[in-house]
Amino acid sequence: MNTRTIPLVAICIAIVTTFVSTARVPIAATGGFTHPGAIAEIFVALAFGPIVGMIAAGVGAAIADLISGYASFAPLTLVAHGLLGFLAGWLGWKKGQVAMFTGWIVGGLALVAVYFIGEATVYGMGDVAGAEVPINLLQVGLGIVGIGLFVWMKRSYPQIEQLAGDVSFTEEPTAEDVTFTEEPTS
Repeated sequence: MNTRTIPLVAICIAIVTTFVSTARVPIAATGGFTHPGAIAEIFVALAFGPIVGMIAAGVGAAIADLISGYASFAPLTLVAHGLLGFLAGWLGWKKGQVAMFTGWIVGGLALVAVYFIGEATVYGMGDVAGAEVPINLLQVGLGIVGIGLFVWMKRSYPQIEQLAGDVSFTEEPTAEDVTFTEEPTS
């Protein structure tokens, strides 16, 4: 990660935290909540790649848990949302629309599985963990808006995918850069 990527990651964490914490819908069965965070998480993963996607989605969603009074879910959220961001970015970043949808689906299913397994085993909520599966699928389904937002943004600003990578410029010589010298004639 370079010095240009660190501020990008920080901004993406803030965006994810905002999406997760501003429109919470409580889930009575588990005491958790659902949210539109997948929109930002999928967008970030597709725009900036798997590492930025993983850090922003995992840390951003975990911070939202911490500041919203759901601190006990923060470790599970860090893993589940981080996995969504990583898989969506790894499978979909710079690889075309089919890959974007594949990354969204695979990452989303991983998030749902991590929450189900974590709630059923670590949190001892085996009897109600299944009640959250359809709600988590709906939450992840909102990620399609993130795909649409990314496609629209890429049409408007094609260089967006370069913001997280190493940018290199090659300069073509211009006429002003070329100097002519006369060779001695014999």
